[in-house]
Amino acid sequence: MNGKVRFIEINHLASLRRPVRSHGTLQYIKPATLIMTQSAPRKAVYRIVGNRLFVNGAQRGIPVTRYPGVVAIVSGFEGLLSGNYALLAHDFTTHLGGDRKAWHLLLRPRLASLKRALSSVAISGRGPALVEIETRAPNGDTSDMRILR
Repeated sequence: MNGKVRFIEINHLASLRRPVRSHGTLQYIKPATLIMTQSAPRKAVYRIVGNRLFVNGAQRGIPVTRYPGVVAIVSGFEGLLSGNYALLAHDFTTHLGGDRKAWHLLLRPRLASLKRALSSVAISGRGPALVEIETRAPNGDTSDMRILR
């Protein structure tokens, strides 16, 4: 993912009766910045720089280590988008399938702290393009993010 891409995300949360649908943009800036701008259902900007999370333009960031699920997603993104397999393999067991035209990568957390927040991340793509990210939590919550071209 180079530059900025649009996304649609559907979250199925055990605590809610209906799925939550959101959309916005994602931007990855090397070496370690991920920005998610959510347009709906409410406007929000989540910016992760290194190991700090900034919400809606806040000047003081929150350590992402407080949120193991966020740590897992960020390290997965960084490892995948920067081509750093060692980073992925440090935090996750990995299984890569398919071919260059259509591939999928299944990540399962290694660390107990990550396992409490995340069961798996399934990432799929076509060629160099990221297409979909599906996350599963131990409590049954799921997220399906589709990258739009």
